[in-house]
Amino acid sequence: MGADLPKTARRRKRSAAARLRRFWIATVALAIAASAGGFALASWPGFYPHATAVVGNRVVSAADILKHAAIASHRNVWLQNTARMDARIETIPYILSAAVRRSLPANVTVVVQEREPFATLVSPQGHAIVDSALRVLASGDASPSLPIIVVRTAQPLTPGSFVTDPAVLRLRDDALALARANVVTRELRYDRFGELAIVLRNGIDVKLGGPRNFAAKIALIDPIVAQVSRSHRPIAALDLRAPTTPVVVYK
Repeated sequence: MGADLPKTARRRKRSAAARLRRFWIATVALAIAASAGGFALASWPGFYPHATAVVGNRVVSAADILKHAAIASHRNVWLQNTARMDARIETIPYILSAAVRRSLPANVTVVVQEREPFATLVSPQGHAIVDSALRVLASGDASPSLPIIVVRTAQPLTPGSFVTDPAVLRLRDDALALARANVVTRELRYDRFGELAIVLRNGIDVKLGGPRNFAAKIALIDPIVAQVSRSHRPIAALDLRAPTTPVVVYK
């Protein structure tokens, strides 16, 4: 009798497996139904983009932004890659950042942040408007409201590219320091000795020399101009290369 027990146990195991095998057809049928349902849901026209809006743009048109986003109009918006849309929009020179956001059922809002024009860059390659990161926003353009930065770089001023010439970066940093000190400039350049020379918005030429004591030199500009202006004597130039002995040149 003891020898019969293992056979009975084996028969019971086979019987349980046989019972489980009867459900495989139902399992496959459920998987097919789920797949078909998922396909139907993914291709349902109700998830095609219904409405699109652009927020945050002032310079770049909404049409140009949506063109770069390339949102497929006859495809489920929830299955489209928004990160790639963001990247395509950010190739527009004036766009700093882009975020494509979706909301139910199939609405799309593109939120952008534009770059702020900082200066007009003038070089042997031409002139262009750049932002403070020296990204070229538009080539061949100039704005009377922006300071002019004169450089000798041979780098092409291609819209969307960044100017990386070290000399231009240093001059940009000088321009930023002057702007933080509320010194309004019309033009900045390095002279033939590599020293900084600027023209104020009121037309006064200022020689600032090298980087040593730069902050102290900047701090002298407004007080000297204000003091001399009270004497009603027009100033032609300031020489602040030696900040302890500034020189005022009158017209």
